[in-house]
Amino acid sequence: MRIVKVQLADRKADIYDTDVTGAVSTANNYWQAMSTGANGPRIRMKLGTPENWTSKATSKQSYTDMMNTISAELGWPASPNPWTALVVFVSTPTLSDGAYGAGWSYNGTSGRVIMPLPGPGQMSSSVLTHEFGHVLGLMHANALQCGSGAQDVSTTMNGTFADTSCSIQEYKDTLDLMGASQASQPVISSPMWEFGGFGRGDEVLNAGTVGGRKSYTLKPWAGTEANRAVRFTDPVSGEVYYLELRLPVGYDTAVAVNGNRGVKVVQALDAGSLALQPDSRGFLGYYGANQAWQAGQVFTTHAGTSVSIDWISSTGAGVTIESVAGVAARAIAPVASENTSLGEATSGVLCGLRDGGCYQAFQGGTVHWAPGVGAFATTGLIHYAWGVVGYENGKLGYPVTNEICGLTGGGCYQGFQNGTIHWAPGGGAYATWGGTRSLWGKLGYENGKLGYPTSNESCGLVDGGCYQSFQGGDIHYAPGIGAYATWGGIRAAWAKLGYENGKLGYPVTNEICGLVNGGCYQGFQNGTIHYAPGIGAYATWGGIRALWGKLGYEGGKLGYPVTNEICGLTGGGCYQGFQNGTIHYAPGIGAYATWGGIRATWGKLGYEKGKLGYPVTNEICGLVNGGCYQGFQNGTIHYAPGIGAYATWGGIRATWGKLGYENGKLGYPVTNEICGLVNGGCYQGFQNGTIHYAPGIGAYATSGPIRAAWGDLGYENGRLGYPVANQACGADGSCSQGFQFGSIKWSANQGTVVTP
Repeated sequence: MRIVKVQLADRKADIYDTDVTGAVSTANNYWQAMSTGANGPRIRMKLGTPENWTSKATSKQSYTDMMNTISAELGWPASPNPWTALVVFVSTPTLSDGAYGAGWSYNGTSGRVIMPLPGPGQMSSSVLTHEFGHVLGLMHANALQCGSGAQDVSTTMNGTFADTSCSIQEYKDTLDLMGASQASQPVISSPMWEFGGFGRGDEVLNAGTVGGRKSYTLKPWAGTEANRAVRFTDPVSGEVYYLELRLPVGYDTAVAVNGNRGVKVVQALDAGSLALQPDSRGFLGYYGANQAWQAGQVFTTHAGTSVSIDWISSTGAGVTIESVAGVAARAIAPVASENTSLGEATSGVLCGLRDGGCYQAFQGGTVHWAPGVGAFATTGLIHYAWGVVGYENGKLGYPVTNEICGLTGGGCYQGFQNGTIHWAPGGGAYATWGGTRSLWGKLGYENGKLGYPTSNESCGLVDGGCYQSFQGGDIHYAPGIGAYATWGGIRAAWAKLGYENGKLGYPVTNEICGLVNGGCYQGFQNGTIHYAPGIGAYATWGGIRALWGKLGYEGGKLGYPVTNEICGLTGGGCYQGFQNGTIHYAPGIGAYATWGGIRATWGKLGYEKGKLGYPVTNEICGLVNGGCYQGFQNGTIHYAPGIGAYATWGGIRATWGKLGYENGKLGYPVTNEICGLVNGGCYQGFQNGTIHYAPGIGAYATSGPIRAAWGDLGYENGRLGYPVANQACGADGSCSQGFQFGSIKWSANQGTVVTP
């Protein structure tokens, strides 16, 4: 061994021989103890006098570059002779990356070590001993950390942990020199012991592949007895595990105390190790206080082999290793004896199932067992139904209860990891899981409206949806929407419209009741279905639904729908009937409602096929004397209390408009347009007069004394013919009106005068 004290180019400090030789002596003593075999220690360090060297290396370099610079200056070969080492102490108290030291190995028999300036608080002796472990080819002692608290974890085909909450925490094995350096130097773990070929070779008992159940006695790992640790192979996974007893003996005296006094479970990790601790959820800092398994605790491999810590004394410990088949057999036996419907066994205990599970077949069913789950029997139709969905490999996973009966109608159910199977006489056995099961539970399971399931979940619907049938209805599920139930009249109406493939799409609510007159509704992606007693269930969507909503839904004037949307009308229009009216929709026009007297008049005129066409407004009220009107493509209908509803259109409507509609002299219409007059003429009656129309003449109003005089002459059939102008009045109060063949003038003094 060549020991060199190096002064860096940019930093000088005193490096004392006593500090250097003390650290090297500690490392020498430790590795002699670890390597002592039948013929004495295999490793002895020849401690020469430390050399002094002034280097061009600087404290700002990484410790790797620093060591390479110094090695080259000292002429240390890239391929050194076996069993040689270069140990360098440099004149800086810190190395890059916060390292306490660094070691490099060449073929596990030679290497280099760099150490910072030794001194108080530097743990130079422990760190140097650790770094010599690297020279001898060893890597770090690590620990498994799992957010789930898993004791052990399997790996996937791509080498990652099956439990994604698990990771390897470097240095986190406190009970190993090759973990984080500390004041003491605990014994290296048995996997590293075997990897490095330390000791006599008889320290670890190889128990081989576990079969059945067998007990072993462990002796202190820091002691010297043969077979003081045990190595076994899991029969399912093929992984190798080591069991060591850590007691406050020898090099373990300082660390194997309290929660670190007990049995250590560890695996090889290449040239390092991986400790499997009682609590894998991790700890703060570098040093754990509860890393050993205590008496009464049970470690279980991820494949199901169990290690029971039977007892721990001041000189030894007893452990029992049992194969997964043995563990399963002991769990299965009492379940089988209690369940007489199983009958005689038809197989032994068979293992290798998902998640380390096992099962035993019987005449009437099976008993399945899995680590962390337990053993439960499945029989009869529930067993058959479980098989249909893939047994433990399917969505349900393993059973977690036995069959439980006494449900409504004589039914039974059994719980599984991810759901249940329910059975009812005459109905068969079916599974529920996931969102569908959750909703069914909210609705009261078999005691609710849906009753028992009558099918398993069926998928492959539009947009990745699924459904499941029950006695009283269905539950549909779609990604991004969730699971909702349909039943009764609403379900029947949805079915007529094509279920999820129709205009409404999937349900987005369950049925919601408490509406006016005992009604209920259910929301769907593109509309709703409303139901009311004595009316039935009908859907609304699109523009018609939007308008119905503006009018107050079922609480508004229209009430509940009494038909679904009916299309095929003039111009591509549609309509929907409601208790108290209709809503009509046409492309380019929109949706508008009609009701009451206005709707009746529109109907008499032929609805959208008549002269008025489609409505273009809803009913608008607030007119004179409590009147209302509604606009249509080709006119309007006005309504007033005590008068009724009448339509106006064309030339007559234009003239009425010029005269101020219902606010003018004429007031409201009291008839619809009446045609068949002389020369193709028409007229319409208003409260205070009429408007007559004739082709080639136009539409003009008559009222008051002039109208009375014209009437006395026979209206349009008399000698004056049709009016050709509206009445014109002067400042003196006199009025006149022209007709085809004359005129009529009226004044307060003269009365009416007809010319000619």
